[in-house]
Amino acid sequence: MKNKKFFITLLIEVVVVGIIALFFLFDMKDIYKFFVGDTLFYPQSKECDLHVSSCEAKFPNAQSMFFDIEPKDIPLMKELIFRVKTSKELRPESFDLHIYATNMNMGYHTFKLKKIDEDTYEAKGILPDCLVGGMIWNAEVVHNLPTKSEGGLFTFKTK
Repeated sequence: MKNKKFFITLLIEVVVVGIIALFFLFDMKDIYKFFVGDTLFYPQSKECDLHVSSCEAKFPNAQSMFFDIEPKDIPLMKELIFRVKTSKELRPESFDLHIYATNMNMGYHTFKLKKIDEDTYEAKGILPDCLVGGMIWNAEVVHNLPTKSEGGLFTFKTK
């Protein structure tokens, strides 16, 4: 009888240690992506220019988000304010913002857009400078749900 209890206890300990090891070996975002899949992005209209005004990404079911960057000249190596406004149907507590250059590796910049008003989210950050210039950037505003991940995709240029 003691041997049976010993092996059951040993088995439980091995399973618990295995779960803890998996937790430390894998990023939780990777596990989330495994179950939910890739993020579905809805792009801004091609005519929109973030240097002039905010841009809209339309989601299914009449949902939409507007993305804006201040100051409008979008300077590099200076603090920027990233702002998202949403329709009534799209109001989580926060969004993830991922910004990366498309024509050169300038790093992958992640920000948390925090709710500052009923329909407004903001984050502050700095984008790196490049000697080459003429960088094209993508800004992904991601809304993670338990069963899916979706977001707005916005493109802008810097000097």
